[in-house]
Amino acid sequence: MLRRTLLVGFVRSNPRQREFACSYVISSQNRSPHSTSDTGFIHTGTNFRRQSDFDCPGLIIALILSGKKVHFPNGAVSKSNFGLQYVFWPGPLPYRQSLEAQKHFGTLSTSQADCDLAQLQVGDEVEKEGGKCGEEQRMYSGADSDHDELGNSTTSDFPEGNDALVIQRLLKINPTRKDRVRALNQCGITICMDLVLQVLARHKNDWKIAMFFFVWATQQPGYSNGTETYNALLTILGKAQQFKTMWQLVKEMHNQGDSPSLVTDETFTILIRRYAAAHMVERAIETFDKREEFGLKLNAPAFQILICALCRYKHVEEAEGLLNLRQNDFPMDMKSRNIILNGWCALGNLHGVKRFWNEMIKQGHRPDLITYNTYLYALTKKGKLNTALKLFDEMWNKGCIDVPTCNNIIDALCFKKRIPEARAIFGKMNEHGCLPNVATYNSLIKHVCNNRRMDKAYELLDEMERKGCAPNVRTYHYFLKVAKNPEEALKIFQRMMRSGCMPTCDTYNLLLRMFIYWNDLERVLRLWDDLEKKGMGPDQRSYTVMIHGLYDKGNFEEAYKYYNEMTEKGLLVEPRTKILVEAMEIKAKERKVGIHDVKINTK
Repeated sequence: MLRRTLLVGFVRSNPRQREFACSYVISSQNRSPHSTSDTGFIHTGTNFRRQSDFDCPGLIIALILSGKKVHFPNGAVSKSNFGLQYVFWPGPLPYRQSLEAQKHFGTLSTSQADCDLAQLQVGDEVEKEGGKCGEEQRMYSGADSDHDELGNSTTSDFPEGNDALVIQRLLKINPTRKDRVRALNQCGITICMDLVLQVLARHKNDWKIAMFFFVWATQQPGYSNGTETYNALLTILGKAQQFKTMWQLVKEMHNQGDSPSLVTDETFTILIRRYAAAHMVERAIETFDKREEFGLKLNAPAFQILICALCRYKHVEEAEGLLNLRQNDFPMDMKSRNIILNGWCALGNLHGVKRFWNEMIKQGHRPDLITYNTYLYALTKKGKLNTALKLFDEMWNKGCIDVPTCNNIIDALCFKKRIPEARAIFGKMNEHGCLPNVATYNSLIKHVCNNRRMDKAYELLDEMERKGCAPNVRTYHYFLKVAKNPEEALKIFQRMMRSGCMPTCDTYNLLLRMFIYWNDLERVLRLWDDLEKKGMGPDQRSYTVMIHGLYDKGNFEEAYKYYNEMTEKGLLVEPRTKILVEAMEIKAKERKVGIHDVKINTK
């Protein structure tokens, strides 16, 4: 059978256009009567997957071109569709020819400072000259150094063994269900439970793709889902409020024939929390009462999960009423009371906190440390600092304090700009065996950063690292929020990465908002690609940031595209975003700005 190499290049343009073009090439290769039966994978970013990992004879290289005309040796078939140029090379590409081709393509991208040349791997020959290969790749890449700072694009998009990332890319570049099934069937990856969990984690904000992959995986020979994979999918569906589908899965988990039910306490916890998040209080309570139908007990811990979920999503009054109504079945202990007290506190209802506190005292219940800390937090949250300090002094004298107690009062003092008093408590924490933790330092750093006293902020950061108190994501977010320019933000991000503190989706959302504000759209796109590559997003907040940020910059067409992509994934759209979309439509009509080839989804 004729073995050929497919060289692919495209002009760096809109990611969606590149993905469509690459999908076209793959489908064209499959339909071509002259092509072999092997199907490759084309990555639209800066790297590609080694062909042997796909168990295919040829080699596929993704290269970036500038669009200039290219001449190829005899036997190579050059084609062009949708602004993408691709070539069937006669036979497998030897190592030397690979480098020559790399140089050849690289010369076409010299006018683009941010073009990244794909890493080249050709079987055993790469291993023989591995060091040289890596050196020459960097020589011809023409990569912008800032790309390393944000996107980490010099590392392979497909590290060894990362089958989850391969599947994520296959699902993304194949637009139809039929194409996805074919791509997954031909990728040659063995499905196991850990892999399914990884793929689901990468699609936690896209329930449709997650559901598709879950169903496909279930149909693979030798594989069966377990409780963990079912619960992972339930979490994804719950965020999208797909309750009917969730119950179908729960029934499937329970009806396992001769095997025991896969339904666990965690399964019902997911259901209850998602109903509470959707403000469907009655359905949350009904779900709790259905536990026995699925072989689970109606016990106190499960009931506390119910009232905790209701309180978390601001249904404190209903939770307290339920606690009183069912106290014969589930006697009120201090943990249940603390849940309700904390609910009123989180709601910012100081009257509710005081009322519930007084009722506990009248009934003869003795508050514990958690109760005191909750009451103290309620006072500071409402600005009753003097009253909070009196309570704090009382707790201090009794020795009834812990680190959260001190963190609470330090944060409140800093908010009132009483920094010296906060530092005094910070210095005396050791007297009661309360060693400052990362939350303690964060309270100080947050307010010092807000006051733009960056020298003091960095002193605190250095101190906590010196004392072995590792900064967390929140620590670095305080620094990022006050960065004055892209260069300063990059330095903070670099320090964050060097410290071993990995960014979260919230970190990327923060950076996206900042770089849009600074009109650095190139880095915005890199951040977006990196967010997808790392499997952390984009989530609802990511799309909201992009839509509103692009709108503020007058880029209505791109804002529409992100809005449509968001709704296609089934992500919930905030009311303010819907209002913004309506405003964009009105402005488009007033200015007679054509939104070309964009179908608006206003559902």
